[in-house]
Amino acid sequence: MKKSVRYSIAGAFLAVFCTAMALLYGHVRLDRAQAVCNGLEVGFADSLRFVSEDDIREYLDTRYGAYVGERLDSVQLSRIEDLLESRSSVMRCEAWTTDDGLLHVEITQRAPALRFQDGNSGFYVDDTGFIFPLHETFTAAVTTVEGAIPFDIPAGYKGEAQDEFQRQWIAGVLDMTRFLSASRTWQRNITHIQVRRNGDLLLTLEGRPEQFLIGQPEDIPDKLARIGRYLSLIAPYKPEGYYKTVNVKYNQQIICRQKDT
Repeated sequence: MKKSVRYSIAGAFLAVFCTAMALLYGHVRLDRAQAVCNGLEVGFADSLRFVSEDDIREYLDTRYGAYVGERLDSVQLSRIEDLLESRSSVMRCEAWTTDDGLLHVEITQRAPALRFQDGNSGFYVDDTGFIFPLHETFTAAVTTVEGAIPFDIPAGYKGEAQDEFQRQWIAGVLDMTRFLSASRTWQRNITHIQVRRNGDLLLTLEGRPEQFLIGQPEDIPDKLARIGRYLSLIAPYKPEGYYKTVNVKYNQQIICRQKDT
């Protein structure tokens, strides 16, 4: 068989194949255009419990409106993602539809790294310092910093800290807790972190009556090293409970204050 004839036959087969695929694709598109959404499937990319499947369904029903019965190609996926990501505890949402008529949303929740508690009010921050509200029914098992937080965060606030002092202070506390968590010794010995209105931090150690004033959340390794020197070089030579506070906030200084002064 001549090459020209073989090429002609191959070309004809290719043309028939492409035509069949185009017809099939058009049929699939037509079927999809006629398909309607008949339900919602919610998935979670983590094990946190800030939001539930029922929360997501109720939120979409309220904010988006009816999606069941809507044509699949008319469901506004980007709007659904934006709506759900506007929730304080949702970091990311992906939405898509499938040919079986289901709307799928997968939720990635914002993971708290620290909890700040000032009386009856408080907030979480994630590991970037992003602020989001506490949850009414779920409390994350993270380190809590309690006391007079040195700035006010409006109830329900979600976002970055509002000025440079707030951002630096939160970042400093995050760095401190990371340092403590990375040390086996300090991780098990620090039982309480308290904050004064000026932003100074007080640490309580396991089995110790003293409070350790470390000041602003900066130069943490040096300050903890001074606490270590106090515990090994000063505390053994004093009666238990002799000092009320041990101040290590100043460079190269350990200032001890007795209980009766």
